[in-house]
Amino acid sequence: MPGSLATQHFARRLKAARLAAGYTQTELGVRIGLEEDVASTRINRYEKAVHKADIETIEKMARELGVPAAYLLASDDRLAKAILGFASLKPGDQDAVLAAIKKLAPNLPDIV
Repeated sequence: MPGSLATQHFARRLKAARLAAGYTQTELGVRIGLEEDVASTRINRYEKAVHKADIETIEKMARELGVPAAYLLASDDRLAKAILGFASLKPGDQDAVLAAIKKLAPNLPDIV
Protein backbone atom coordinates (compact mmCIF):
# COMPACT_ATOMS: atom_id res chain seq x y z
CA MET A 1 0.00 0.00 0.00
CA PRO A 2 1.55 3.32 -1.01
CA GLY A 3 1.61 6.43 1.15
CA SER A 4 2.79 7.28 4.63
CA LEU A 5 1.71 5.33 7.68
CA ALA A 6 -0.85 8.05 8.51
CA THR A 7 -2.25 7.82 4.98
CA GLN A 8 -2.45 4.04 5.29
CA HIS A 9 -4.37 4.31 8.58
CA PHE A 10 -6.77 6.77 6.95
CA ALA A 11 -7.24 4.51 3.92
CA ARG A 12 -7.97 1.43 6.05
CA ARG A 13 -10.40 3.25 8.33
CA LEU A 14 -12.18 4.92 5.41
CA LYS A 15 -12.81 1.56 3.77
CA ALA A 16 -13.93 -0.04 7.04
CA ALA A 17 -16.34 2.83 7.79
CA ARG A 18 -17.71 2.77 4.23
CA LEU A 19 -18.35 -0.96 4.38
CA ALA A 20 -19.93 -0.65 7.84
CA ALA A 21 -22.25 2.03 6.46
CA GLY A 22 -23.17 -0.26 3.56
CA TYR A 23 -22.06 2.09 0.78
CA THR A 24 -20.30 1.22 -2.43
CA GLN A 25 -17.40 3.42 -3.43
CA THR A 26 -19.64 5.03 -6.05
CA GLU A 27 -22.43 5.70 -3.54
CA LEU A 28 -20.10 7.36 -1.06
CA GLY A 29 -18.50 9.46 -3.78
CA VAL A 30 -21.85 10.65 -5.11
CA ARG A 31 -23.10 11.40 -1.59
CA ILE A 32 -20.14 13.74 -1.03
CA GLY A 33 -20.72 15.54 -4.30
CA LEU A 34 -18.53 13.75 -6.82
CA GLU A 35 -19.75 13.09 -10.34
CA GLU A 36 -20.94 9.50 -10.71
CA ASP A 37 -18.44 8.70 -13.48
CA VAL A 38 -15.44 9.50 -11.22
CA ALA A 39 -16.85 8.70 -7.77
CA SER A 40 -15.75 5.06 -7.54
CA THR A 41 -12.25 5.75 -8.84
CA ARG A 42 -11.68 8.66 -6.47
CA ILE A 43 -12.87 6.78 -3.36
CA ASN A 44 -10.87 3.74 -4.46
CA ARG A 45 -7.71 5.85 -4.68
CA TYR A 46 -8.31 7.21 -1.18
CA GLU A 47 -8.85 3.66 0.11
CA LYS A 48 -5.68 2.42 -1.60
CA ALA A 49 -3.69 5.40 -0.23
CA VAL A 50 -2.78 6.41 -3.78
CA HIS A 51 -4.22 9.91 -3.31
CA LYS A 52 -4.73 12.03 -0.19
CA ALA A 53 -8.07 13.67 0.47
CA ASP A 54 -8.18 17.32 1.50
CA ILE A 55 -9.71 18.19 4.86
CA GLU A 56 -13.04 19.33 3.38
CA THR A 57 -13.41 16.00 1.56
CA ILE A 58 -12.47 14.09 4.71
CA GLU A 59 -15.12 15.99 6.67
CA LYS A 60 -17.76 15.26 4.00
CA MET A 61 -16.91 11.56 3.97
CA ALA A 62 -16.93 11.35 7.77
CA ARG A 63 -20.32 13.08 7.95
CA GLU A 64 -21.81 10.68 5.38
CA LEU A 65 -20.31 7.68 7.14
CA GLY A 66 -21.48 8.79 10.57
CA VAL A 67 -18.00 8.91 12.11
CA PRO A 68 -15.91 11.80 13.40
CA ALA A 69 -13.26 13.00 10.97
CA ALA A 70 -10.78 12.57 13.82
CA TYR A 71 -11.50 8.81 13.74
CA LEU A 72 -10.37 8.65 10.12
CA LEU A 73 -7.25 10.68 10.92
CA ALA A 74 -6.23 9.09 14.24
CA SER A 75 -2.58 8.08 14.49
CA ASP A 76 -3.24 4.67 16.07
CA ASP A 77 -6.05 2.19 16.54
CA ARG A 78 -6.52 2.75 20.29
CA LEU A 79 -7.03 6.45 19.72
CA ALA A 80 -9.40 5.73 16.82
CA LYS A 81 -11.50 3.41 19.03
CA ALA A 82 -11.52 6.01 21.81
CA ILE A 83 -12.72 8.68 19.38
CA LEU A 84 -15.56 6.47 18.12
CA GLY A 85 -16.54 5.51 21.64
CA PHE A 86 -16.45 9.07 22.93
CA ALA A 87 -18.51 10.35 20.00
CA SER A 88 -21.19 7.74 20.71
CA LEU A 89 -21.70 8.94 24.31
CA LYS A 90 -24.31 11.39 25.57
CA PRO A 91 -22.91 14.82 26.56
CA GLY A 92 -23.07 14.07 30.29
CA ASP A 93 -21.13 10.85 29.81
CA GLN A 94 -18.61 12.68 27.63
CA ASP A 95 -18.09 15.13 30.51
CA ALA A 96 -17.50 12.20 32.88
CA VAL A 97 -14.90 10.73 30.52
CA LEU A 98 -13.17 14.10 30.24
CA ALA A 99 -13.11 14.41 34.04
CA ALA A 100 -11.58 10.92 34.31
CA ILE A 101 -8.93 11.82 31.72
CA LYS A 102 -8.09 15.00 33.61
CA LYS A 103 -7.73 12.98 36.82
CA LEU A 104 -5.48 10.40 35.14
CA ALA A 105 -3.44 13.03 33.29
CA PRO A 106 -3.33 16.06 35.62
CA ASN A 107 -0.57 17.76 33.60
CA LEU A 108 -2.58 17.66 30.39
CA PRO A 109 -2.48 21.17 28.91
CA ASP A 110 -5.81 22.94 28.63
CA ILE A 111 -5.37 24.11 25.03
CA VAL A 112 -8.84 23.62 23.57
